[in-house]
Amino acid sequence: MLEERLLLTTNPLTSGEGISYRTEQVYVPLGLVERKKIPRRKREVSPERGSELYREGGGEERDADMVEEIEVTQRFEHEEFLEQVIRQRKSPKSQGNRIAIIGEPGAGKTTLLQQIAKWICTEFPESIVIWISLADLQSNTLESYLEKTWLQSIIREAGGAKISEADERNFSDQFKQGRVWLLLDGLDEMQSPGNSLSEIQRQIHEGGWARQARLILTCRLNLWDGNYNTLAGFDTYRTLDFSYPAQVEQFIQQWFTPRRRKNLGQTLCSALEEPGRERIRDLVKNPLRLTLLCFSWYLQQGRLPETQAELYQKSTDRFYEWKQEKFPTTSIQRESLNQALAELSRQAIDDKDDRQHTRFRLRHDFVRRHLDKTLPGGQETLLDKYFCCG
Repeated sequence: MLEERLLLTTNPLTSGEGISYRTEQVYVPLGLVERKKIPRRKREVSPERGSELYREGGGEERDADMVEEIEVTQRFEHEEFLEQVIRQRKSPKSQGNRIAIIGEPGAGKTTLLQQIAKWICTEFPESIVIWISLADLQSNTLESYLEKTWLQSIIREAGGAKISEADERNFSDQFKQGRVWLLLDGLDEMQSPGNSLSEIQRQIHEGGWARQARLILTCRLNLWDGNYNTLAGFDTYRTLDFSYPAQVEQFIQQWFTPRRRKNLGQTLCSALEEPGRERIRDLVKNPLRLTLLCFSWYLQQGRLPETQAELYQKSTDRFYEWKQEKFPTTSIQRESLNQALAELSRQAIDDKDDRQHTRFRLRHDFVRRHLDKTLPGGQETLLDKYFCCG
């Protein structure tokens, strides 16, 4: 079951063009920094230096006199992290039992967790590595998901029909013997009526299998830092950006080489080196944005984008152009579809009545309710174009 989790998460975006990778084909090892929050006396920040409040270390006020500040205690290269934190259990709070990997959207958290999973399977062959995408839990708890979904699927793969008492006892014994690793991906995507960090903490502290396992989870930076003292027993490590030029160029070459288009990778590297490209060079230190740039360049070479918004817009434009032959759209239809999708996203996030069910997994009826409208200049609906293009 773990094998299917080792595909690159951007494959759904690129697979229509025949571009699909396993993580090891393009993976560039990310560094990490260990972080902890330290209470300090609140300091005054002048208006001229107000941006310091938003930098790592600026912190968030918790009471009238104290402020939480982030302190980076150690930097790890990829192999150092695996050896020292995972194998040797050298983490200050949990001794390697509770690890949180945090980062910005697209920073490579899931891809890093995939590499950790593969490494654990190789280095600890007696271990049982269980990957759970937390968005898939829906209304289940970790405990019920492990028993009713994960264990049941293993029994069926082995030719059984249902879980026996012996199966349950054996599974429970694996936890008691410390052989089980739970890799929990996307804590920020976990469906919960309240705070997802508080909910996962509650489930872990209630006992059972989850409490006995070694846990490694991923979470977006803003959610993690916005919840003071939740999951305080976890050691926290933030992903670092790619370095430029070394890691950015390494990723570009690895992305284009399997497609036998190494020359395109070289021209993209050359374009990034041009004077005045400092802004885009900084933007594509983020793995997701660099992937979007590579895919856009693969579809059509040309002028590099200058801003993040332009990068996303160019990627969207290339996507429509790529689909144009099979699913033609006019510029007016594209604009209408873009606006409708933006509104759909906003509704999925803001709709309190449907939020628990739609924020990260959009149901067909929810999409239909917002997109079943006729496009300008034709009989097709926004919904028709959505399914054709997407």
